Amino acid sequence: MLAHQVDPAGKGVCGSLPAPAATLADVTGYDGAVTESAGDGVMPGSNDRLADESPTADQVRPREPGPADAGLRERLERLPPGHPSSPYNDDGSRKPPPPDLSACELPIPGDPGYRPDAPPGVEPLTDAEYADHVREVRQRLEQAQSEGLATNDQYTIDDDGTLWLEEREAFQDLIVEELYALATDVPAERQAVIAGGLPGAGKTTVLEMYAGIDRSQFLTIDPDEIKAEMARRGLIPHVEGLSPMERSDLVHEESSLIAKRLANVAQAEGRNLIWDISMLSRPTTEQRINDLRLNGYTRVEAIFVDIPSDVSKARAAARHRAGQEEYRAGNGEGGRLIPADLIDRNSDPAWGSASRKTFEEVKHRFDRWSVYDNSADGLPPVLTQSSEMEERRQ
Repeated sequence: MLAHQVDPAGKGVCGSLPAPAATLADVTGYDGAVTESAGDGVMPGSNDRLADESPTADQVRPREPGPADAGLRERLERLPPGHPSSPYNDDGSRKPPPPDLSACELPIPGDPGYRPDAPPGVEPLTDAEYADHVREVRQRLEQAQSEGLATNDQYTIDDDGTLWLEEREAFQDLIVEELYALATDVPAERQAVIAGGLPGAGKTTVLEMYAGIDRSQFLTIDPDEIKAEMARRGLIPHVEGLSPMERSDLVHEESSLIAKRLANVAQAEGRNLIWDISMLSRPTTEQRINDLRLNGYTRVEAIFVDIPSDVSKARAAARHRAGQEEYRAGNGEGGRLIPADLIDRNSDPAWGSASRKTFEEVKHRFDRWSVYDNSADGLPPVLTQSSEMEERRQ
């Protein structure tokens, strides 16, 4: 099979073939289509190896030309010069030989080493290699934190890490200005949605497809998206061997600060807002509600997307791994690692997670609220509870 490969810079390496646009499946990573090439036109015979047999050294050899090849060459030689299939140009000079596409050959299903989730041109990490990489990420991040590489340590001038150097504040100002410029067409109706749930819950999917929220009518504030924006701008400190998003914990405090500043600007003008948060912390969640109410927001809705901790851990790992494979192929800023034990530490014996516990404790403060169960992969989320359901039961 012949398939186009891409070098780490995203440029084509197979003759003059154009490089395809890179794509990434939402959770599981790269998914490529398999197509057959015409090859030499010879169908497999009884002596060809079976799909589950690996070729031996004496089996891997070029096919010897036969009478059909000689006849084809003779017919091509008789074509008039300039004919698309003629080996001669209009002026009688011989055309150069066709490019060798063997460098573009990738394995197809049944071949040894076939990996359907591999980005073009890069062999993906094995499970063992990925596990080693996760350990390396955690070790290097811990060392970076201990060395004071977090931006709230590097670029602040007070012991509390709240007064920033002017040069760094200029970058923060620019991000706030540019992100707020995206809200030009967002109505100032003083409506807000706070979306909560564990990592991998699928809050965006629920908001867009099931909760009836027209996101074009809201400015979304998501600290994780701000981390991604900082990664694109090269504002995350370098740590050898780690992708920008793997290093994003080093801007955790700064990205939260930028999110708050963006919210303050939007709330002052009453722009419709979506706060995308985990709800792990009750004080932080209540502060979001208080800020909205103080700025005159008359409708504040909560949407909680519920999944078990095990599902959260699996999806978080899949997203990190898919992002890293894309990064290794030269695309994007990598994936953010959310350690499984961090998700476990936020479990709750009664509600499953601290996020769900916080939601249950503060839901009475919302004008409207709903809970969706999105724990089953491949199935749509299910609305399990809502303020309307409770009102009907009363």
